[in-house]
Amino acid sequence: MSLKSTISGFKGESDVESEFRRQGSFRKLLPINTNGDTQLSMSAKMIDRPTITQSNKEYITYLQEYNILSEYHTLSHQDLKGVYVIPSAQNSFLWFGVQFVRQGFFRGGVFRFTVTLPPNFPDGGCPKVVLQSSVFHPLINPETGELNTAWGFPEWRRNNRVWQLIQFITKIFTKVDPKMTTINQEASTLLETNIESFQEKAMQCVKNSQSQMYDPPTVDDAHYITFSPYVNDLHDPIKEEIYKPKEEDSNKTLGISWVQPGSLQPFSKPETR
Repeated sequence: MSLKSTISGFKGESDVESEFRRQGSFRKLLPINTNGDTQLSMSAKMIDRPTITQSNKEYITYLQEYNILSEYHTLSHQDLKGVYVIPSAQNSFLWFGVQFVRQGFFRGGVFRFTVTLPPNFPDGGCPKVVLQSSVFHPLINPETGELNTAWGFPEWRRNNRVWQLIQFITKIFTKVDPKMTTINQEASTLLETNIESFQEKAMQCVKNSQSQMYDPPTVDDAHYITFSPYVNDLHDPIKEEIYKPKEEDSNKTLGISWVQPGSLQPFSKPETR
């Protein structure tokens, strides 16, 4: 299952809106805007507005859910490396994520995590991040798996974005800073006094995460990110199609260059034959 499209190469606004209207709590709709704005552009404006007091609690719920939709839409347009994130199909306040670590002590690790938005999002402080597999890291609680987000966000402001939090998750795996505010004292001590032992424990976490990669979902949710082993008959044709060179269009009109190679004429272009 490929979820890269959830991070980059997003569809047009109309496609995105129809997609989310069909899923989970995003099926709720705001009244049509008389100014001609699309509902997605409305949500983008809402997320930066000050808190609005409404007597209609149902309408407030609609505003909040469109804030969340706008937040995810913003995240999908960021160039985030090696990470996949998608909101739950049943609960828009719960997001599933998988981090593929490409460098550092935890290189090769495949770490699942959840992001839980506060009930009064976009207010309510920093979303909660919990690692689903055991990770030996100074910023991760060894018992609960919760990440100490205060190191990266001492104060979560209204203009902070969830994509920045996802970026922070990538950073704490690729660059372990000895100055981090420790949650796991043993990990912090080894990092400063015995880096070889720290690296051994980190690599054990990597191996454990790889062995759990194909485990069945821990929750019954259509958006829970799952992976399946490589099957030659199924995946080889797809792989070949991906690596297949693109055919150049011989009828494509070439733009005017400053000086065409082989010519001294400015603003020249190849002669048509």
